[in-house]
Amino acid sequence: MRTTAPLFPVLALLAVGCGRATPAVPAAITPSAASAGEYAPRSDFLAIKLLDGAPKTWPAAGYPPMRSARNPAATPDREIAEDLRKQLGKNILDPGDLNPAAAAQLARLLGSGFGTPAEPRVRVPDWNETTIAANVRLNPEKGVFANLGAAAAAVKKWKPSAEQATRADWDAANAAKEELKLDDASLARGSVVYRRWCLQCHGPTGAGDGSHAIELAAMPRDYRQGVFKFVTAFAKPDPKQPKKGLGAAGKPRRADLVRTIRKGLDGSMMPAFPTLTNAELEDLVSYVIHLSVRGETEYATIAKAMQPTEDDPDFTGGELTWLFDQNLMFVLYNWGLAARSPIPVPPEYTRTDDDRLLSAMRGYKLYNSAEFGCAACHVNYGREPQLKWDVWGGAVQPRNLPLGVFRGGRRGEDLYARLYGGIHPSGMTAFFPTLATGPAYLERPDKIWNIVHFLQALTDPYARQQLQNPATLARFKERLRADHDPFLDDLNGVKIDP
Repeated sequence: MRTTAPLFPVLALLAVGCGRATPAVPAAITPSAASAGEYAPRSDFLAIKLLDGAPKTWPAAGYPPMRSARNPAATPDREIAEDLRKQLGKNILDPGDLNPAAAAQLARLLGSGFGTPAEPRVRVPDWNETTIAANVRLNPEKGVFANLGAAAAAVKKWKPSAEQATRADWDAANAAKEELKLDDASLARGSVVYRRWCLQCHGPTGAGDGSHAIELAAMPRDYRQGVFKFVTAFAKPDPKQPKKGLGAAGKPRRADLVRTIRKGLDGSMMPAFPTLTNAELEDLVSYVIHLSVRGETEYATIAKAMQPTEDDPDFTGGELTWLFDQNLMFVLYNWGLAARSPIPVPPEYTRTDDDRLLSAMRGYKLYNSAEFGCAACHVNYGREPQLKWDVWGGAVQPRNLPLGVFRGGRRGEDLYARLYGGIHPSGMTAFFPTLATGPAYLERPDKIWNIVHFLQALTDPYARQQLQNPATLARFKERLRADHDPFLDDLNGVKIDP
């Protein structure tokens, strides 16, 4: 059964130019007339793929690599800038190269869909507009009635399978918008809280380029690619389902953003905000999601529009509108998918200190195994820097584990989530597949918990001493021998020296 909207409303919208109306924010929640202006279009470089090679040195304070690449004559990191500029057009795109007409149209679409900092919104086009965007390509050389006739024919020819797939995406986007609390009232309130507490570091578009961004530390988080590091969501890839847009990897749940804002990030300049009321915090999270959805929609649209292929047209006019609408629906779909995909953290099942230490010994074995390969990145447990590129085009290094500074939290469940789902933006592997592989004797309570207990032991001087104590090793060998535990063979001849 076809679900296409009645043709008369569709043609009526088309007859008035198929423009995107800008719904007004209700007066009761409209901020003061002193508007914060409009969101600036993106002008900095886009890292569209993981960059080639690796950083040769740490960037100078206040000079993120992509900023150096944009302004090679004004950075002390000339070598970094030169390396990155060689990747322009391949792994890095310059939004300034976008067709000016397409850039102007994209700015209008972003304004219609996301409003302004003072009057933010997330507007999914209604079904009639979506039907038009999916089917109609106006011909400016023809008159209104000719275009109306062509539009009517195009809508009638819309294949049921394509229509149903689009309707499913549209329904999912609207459901995610509601679930994520992206209503106009929440966003209007959240924008006020953001401007008061967050704008100075994260900037008006969420680019991490605020006027008070700390120059002597990692730049504040850039929301505009829709990915975050410390999340408890992981949507396992389904080979039967095509990936929509950029996918759900790295998308947080609302609870993740609540935790980051409320408690801050250890070892970074992201402070805790314990004095925000729960209502303020919830509104602020909604606004951060708004900035992220807006930024990713812009990012994905620019990236695709600047890379036409033989199968894809040059994205202008109706083609660009449809590309924008699809990206907006896909971004919301993926946020919704992440919200429904919490990482399952099982109980620890380690009731005594000896249970935890023995689990840590199993974790030591796994840490240094080919199955996990932790030592390949965390050389000497992370004490030796191994610089890498992240998805934003920034420089990162694997965590120095014995320091015990874990930005996403040092509780057992925090570390379990990092190992299970990885840290997508920095390239840390997701180890959930290991739970179904390998020797069963390393799965008590499970292999990820074993490594968590080993990581926690690394940060505890007493636990490290116990791991290296021959008496502890002898005691556990007796326990394993009595239990007929095959792990005994792995401990024989092993000297744990973290």
